[in-house]
Amino acid sequence: MKDINIDEEYIKKHRIPILIYTPEWIQLFSNFKSKSMERTVKKLEELLSREKSLQQEQKELERRKKVLMNKILYLSNELNETNNEGFIKPLEDAQNEILQINKRIPEIVEELETLPSAINQQNAILLKETVKRTYELINENKIEVEKTKEEINKTRETLMELVQKKVDMEERLKRLYSYLHGIVGATEMEELDENMLIDK
Repeated sequence: MKDINIDEEYIKKHRIPILIYTPEWIQLFSNFKSKSMERTVKKLEELLSREKSLQQEQKELERRKKVLMNKILYLSNELNETNNEGFIKPLEDAQNEILQINKRIPEIVEELETLPSAINQQNAILLKETVKRTYELINENKIEVEKTKEEINKTRETLMELVQKKVDMEERLKRLYSYLHGIVGATEMEELDENMLIDK
């Protein structure tokens, strides 16, 4: 199959949504993915999950940092006012934790900056594979439609033959009954019907 010119720029330019989040894509391809589509979907899910997890971690660290800043202010104030050395250790612990947070947040931000591009790349690959798979499915369905048409035509012919056979048999039945009725008469026919007919 000819190569399809879809890349990250195409995704941005045409504002293609994340395919695995779109209801129509889910309905059409959930049970009809190719092996390569399944692999790409897995990579895309991992990237999206990573992005969500980093965003969550960043929020929690920023929340924690505010709590620690308030704690440091409080402990510093208490230490200055009371000169109680019991405040030194918790103050140092809080400061160390803030240092760790200050180191971690830029790492998260840096990774979060690279993820949208990686997500768009995987989405572009998935779109390419979706286009390819769509045409495979269209061609498969066209063949199935033709086969089904043939089956419908055969069934229609068989049905018409059966309808004609039924009409012929009903006509023959009427003629046979009419013939016998003419020979033996109505009274005799009632008795014969009672004794001879399978379905009374």
